Amino acid sequence: MSADLALASAAESATASAQWQTLVAEDLSLLARLHGLELDAATLAALRAAQFPDCLALPPVSGEGKEARQLAAEAVASSDPAFALPLDDLAADYAAIYLTGRYHASPNESAWLDEDGLERQEAMFAVREWYRRHDLGAGDWRRRQDDNLSLQLQFIAHLCRAAENKTDWRAVADFLDKHPLRWLRRFAERVAGRAMTPFYAALGMLTADYLSALRAALIRLADAPLPPPEDENARPAKASPCATGCDEAAPFVPGVGPTW
Repeated sequence: MSADLALASAAESATASAQWQTLVAEDLSLLARLHGLELDAATLAALRAAQFPDCLALPPVSGEGKEARQLAAEAVASSDPAFALPLDDLAADYAAIYLTGRYHASPNESAWLDEDGLERQEAMFAVREWYRRHDLGAGDWRRRQDDNLSLQLQFIAHLCRAAENKTDWRAVADFLDKHPLRWLRRFAERVAGRAMTPFYAALGMLTADYLSALRAALIRLADAPLPPPEDENARPAKASPCATGCDEAAPFVPGVGPTW
């Protein structure tokens, strides 16, 4: 290969890498918005126009992820009444998951990792330190604490946009391993079993699978092998945000729920 061809090939590779980097960061920002703000008509129209979630840059890596994407796609695009997205029902689901705690599925990491299932514990301060090292902050942590899922997704998007070398990408892998990948799937499973709308039943698992897909890509991109599986027996026995009345939470719409 001539020097000119080699340079052209390297330039094309760099361009493709930068495009992938941008697309992944945009996906993460979108997911952060969907977990962080109540859906409105304009956002639903934009999701439909973009053919969400088929527009996401990373493919699913698990059977649950494939099912979640299919359910979300049907919920966004289908005219079938079983998959309709009335704003009132979506608002009720959003509030039950992210605001009132009705589904006992906290979007905050501490509730899943603290031995007593408490909020604003060690995980929140650990995530806050990550933000501090990158000159970022959670704003009003009393309204939305640092280890909230939406804020963590925004932070990962920031790391992806800023990554310039393998060391930077290893930091992304390290944050994923130490924080969202330790608890997000359990959150997703809880929400899937209790949400009233197919969209929110799917969103958590779709997000968990997307982060798993990103982590799998970083094995090669950053020479960052996966850590050893976490010992289930080593988890705190009381690590659950489920308080009295968990069994009374609303079930998902019969017949359209995912099978995980």
